[in-house]
Amino acid sequence: MRLFLLLLILPYLAFGQKSDATKIEIGERISFFSKTLNENRELLIYSPKSAEKSNSTYPVIFLFDAESLFNTVVGTLCFMNYSSSLPQMPEAYIVGIVNKNRSRDMPTPQDFSSSREVQKFNDFISKELLPFISKKLKSSGMNILIGHSQGALFATYLAIQNPTMFQFTLALDVPMSVSKTLETDFSNKLSHNCNQKYISVKAIYGWDSDIQHQCNNHRQISIINESHETMPLKGVYEGLKILFEDYLPKDKDLPLEKIKNYYAGLSAKYQINYSMPALILLESAKQHIGQSDKKEALDLLLTHDKMYGANEKSMRLRKDVDAITTGPDERVTEAINHASPSANEITPFLGKWSGRVKVPNGEDMLIDFEIKHLNNKYVMQSTIMNSFKINSDFLFVNEKKQLVWGRKHDGGGVYYSIGDLVNDGRKLIGTEDLIGFVFPKEMPKFIINTFEFIKQ
Repeated sequence: MRLFLLLLILPYLAFGQKSDATKIEIGERISFFSKTLNENRELLIYSPKSAEKSNSTYPVIFLFDAESLFNTVVGTLCFMNYSSSLPQMPEAYIVGIVNKNRSRDMPTPQDFSSSREVQKFNDFISKELLPFISKKLKSSGMNILIGHSQGALFATYLAIQNPTMFQFTLALDVPMSVSKTLETDFSNKLSHNCNQKYISVKAIYGWDSDIQHQCNNHRQISIINESHETMPLKGVYEGLKILFEDYLPKDKDLPLEKIKNYYAGLSAKYQINYSMPALILLESAKQHIGQSDKKEALDLLLTHDKMYGANEKSMRLRKDVDAITTGPDERVTEAINHASPSANEITPFLGKWSGRVKVPNGEDMLIDFEIKHLNNKYVMQSTIMNSFKINSDFLFVNEKKQLVWGRKHDGGGVYYSIGDLVNDGRKLIGTEDLIGFVFPKEMPKFIINTFEFIKQ
């Protein structure tokens, strides 16, 4: 009897308990009436994390077949934006267009060129949906199309018909060759427009290899071990990486003015607005804090807070800025900006070397390196412990005819090596130090390493 009563009471006890659980939401579902199609269309919309508090604007991804691809693209975008210290692409809105009559709006390739409904769907996207989204969201004017199969075919058609509206297109397994009319338009129009970026990711289908492209903005890559149905997950990631391969500047520690110039250059290149990314500003501020460059770090943080609003990370970095009491180490600036050595200066050091770096209170490191001329300057290419490969960030010969080289430290400052030639130029000996880096109190100081390399 007691057990029976307990079973009756338990559901009510559970119902009355407070739960700490919260919902995880990745977007919103809205309905939009199209006069062109004379019907309501369902849209799935994802917004960037920073959009609510930010004064910045964002690209918009228009995604076809949203009922099957929305979660995949949202997950990929979040991974590329937030899963590493620096983003692989800009934060962006995703507007997923849910199918209502797929065969009507995006017919099979054989019927594509003769379908009047395709033009209606084009008008719906370009004349109704795009203006609506531009008003509803903080759009930067950069519009990206993503489609798979028939959706990729329609995305290609849309990009050809509206070259100034849709600057980037990612076509996943697009059956281009089945629609000869579209293939001809693609060959004659899109492939000659270098202001548009078009990436085809092929598992089974793609464009004909005979199509000639006038610029590097149009590329096709292949992925293996995937069917037509399974390729979107891998294809979205690989395609977005190429679409935004120039999104990050090479250096993490650029001053504010150079960051502005870099993204102004991208804006001019693609004729769209590229905002300076929040994480780039914060990472560069962190680097300049590590170099005791108080003014530059503060300028970067103030710019970040103005564009995106202050957050926990920017406020923590601001405290680090306030704690700086010394100026930057001028040796770092001198090393990074030093001219490449002349051919006469570097000749004694050219070639391959092998040896070890002796690390006090640690394990020695075996290193092989080669000094050679690459991209109009001399560089040192090193292999550490037969595994890690790195290039020098600076390399020069000083007035004492010593070889000076090194690379940037992730937290600021540089690893700084100075070597002397001995034994008739067959041996290179010297020291490695970490300079220009402000060590946190909890971090042990760097102890100078020594090295010895033999010319091979």
